[in-house]
Amino acid sequence: MRLFTAIELNEEAKRELVRLQQELKKTLSCRKWQTQSQMHLTLHFLGDLSLQQAELVKQEMEDVAASFSPFSLTLTNVGAFPNLKRPRVIWAGVGGHLKDLGSLQQTLAKQLTKGELYKEERAYSPHITLGREPRMEGDPESVRLPDVYPTSWHVSQIVLFHSTLTPKGPIYKTLGTYSLRS
Repeated sequence: MRLFTAIELNEEAKRELVRLQQELKKTLSCRKWQTQSQMHLTLHFLGDLSLQQAELVKQEMEDVAASFSPFSLTLTNVGAFPNLKRPRVIWAGVGGHLKDLGSLQQTLAKQLTKGELYKEERAYSPHITLGREPRMEGDPESVRLPDVYPTSWHVSQIVLFHSTLTPKGPIYKTLGTYSLRS
């Protein structure tokens, strides 16, 4: 099972992300744009795990979530990985209570790593993917990234998703939702 942990967005944030995509489509094309239902803030990509391992992930998520209080995040900007000159991913940045987000992500990463359920060498960079493999016409310097309306949402839970890859793109199914302490 191909799994990842994430934070869901509210509908207002998803609408703003769709608006940003529409603006971006005026100056670039992507091999794959994320659909509104695919938009989320990934915490950890776990890769292929067994059913037994998935159950262990669920337990760790439940335990960690219960030790954190809810917090808020805000959409902040648009950018590209690794950069605009050679972009592979177009993304929306996240601001707000980043200390809380980082602590939640790191605490869960530590627990999942202990159980040999997760391994990541790169530092966590919170973002929401808008499109993959963008193609720009002309000079990358001329691409105008749209301004983001600073839309906020309340984070009160974390989610375990199963991702099935299809020719039309990934299909995400919720395997578990874990509430932060109230």
